[in-house]
Amino acid sequence: MTSPPARTASTTDVHRVVDAVWRMESARIVGALTRVTGDVGLAEELAQDALVAALDQWSGTGVPATPGAWLMATAKHRAIDAFRRAETLRRKTAELGRDLEEAEEPDWAAALDEVVEDDVLRLVFISCHPVLSREARVALTSG
Repeated sequence: MTSPPARTASTTDVHRVVDAVWRMESARIVGALTRVTGDVGLAEELAQDALVAALDQWSGTGVPATPGAWLMATAKHRAIDAFRRAETLRRKTAELGRDLEEAEEPDWAAALDEVVEDDVLRLVFISCHPVLSREARVALTSG
């Protein structure tokens, strides 16, 4: 059985730096994102996404010279992505709405008639089954 990999000092140091930067910068980042997005919940989510990205990237690349600015820029890029996704969703929803308005309503009565015709045809085939006597087949198919 193998033991889990030990944390390296650099990973621990990165976590300490990220924690310290987060404590100093999080309120400013969330405030700026709230102004941009108009939504405190979304702003907090975007800031936390930037924090997760920092934990992930800084462990491999090292802490940038201006970690607060890096977090702010990353969070703003996440906000831009969120705005683009929301706009794409609105546009696609509008397109679907237009397509539905322009679509022709199916003729449900005709569709039901077709089903009835198919059912009648099915009954004709059943009534012509060779298991039935000739007299029974003639009686079932005579209308």
